Amino acid sequence: MAIIAKFLLIFFLFILVDSPYLYYNSNTYKNITHSISKKPYTSRYYSIALVYIALSLGLLLLVLPKIQKQHLLRDSLIYGGGFGIASYAVFDFTAHFMFEGWSLKTSIIDTLWGGILCSIVTAIASIASIASISTIYL
Repeated sequence: MAIIAKFLLIFFLFILVDSPYLYYNSNTYKNITHSISKKPYTSRYYSIALVYIALSLGLLLLVLPKIQKQHLLRDSLIYGGGFGIASYAVFDFTAHFMFEGWSLKTSIIDTLWGGILCSIVTAIASIASIASISTIYL
């Protein structure tokens, strides 16, 4: 699978898998944002696109090369999950450090979600990569 195709697959997988979590938790994050900024919540969709671009590049360049076909699920949990936890923890615990309205509970839940999200995206992208390679060589 060409690198651009892999990147696009990962990018759209992030959107697809993350959207239900964001939808379900949107009121929580709106309330937190309002309590911190004292202004109405506004969405800047270009910012989330940049986040997904950064996460997609990280998975593509740092995580997927470590995934072994024979240990796909284990490696997706270890490397994808580790990448997600580390990436989300930087934001979440910095926000908790800086903003009184950002709770430790929110930081922990969101960081764990980052690990789950990146594990899922890693596993699906790895399966898709293996399937496309198998198709080419069969």
